[in-house]
Amino acid sequence: MTTSPSRSAVGELVLPLSVNVHGAGSRLVARVAAHLRRTWLERADEDGLDEAVTKMIWLAVGITVAVAATTFFITVFNSAKDAVPDPVAPTP
Repeated sequence: MTTSPSRSAVGELVLPLSVNVHGAGSRLVARVAAHLRRTWLERADEDGLDEAVTKMIWLAVGITVAVAATTFFITVFNSAKDAVPDPVAPTP
């Protein structure tokens, strides 16, 4: 069985392309893994004092926004509920 020249040409194009794509994917995975490892190690290196204050401030801001949003939505719901008339049964 002989290989046609067209199949050989396709193989010569596809093989280097697949090798290059595989190499690029491997390098990308390695870079992402190195970045995640470095990020994890930097996270463990925190002294905690400055971070604690910042986290408490963000927590207070989040709670304030949640309370304000809840109050707003309850007010809107109650005003919409008051605007709806009571249902009246139809008369025969």
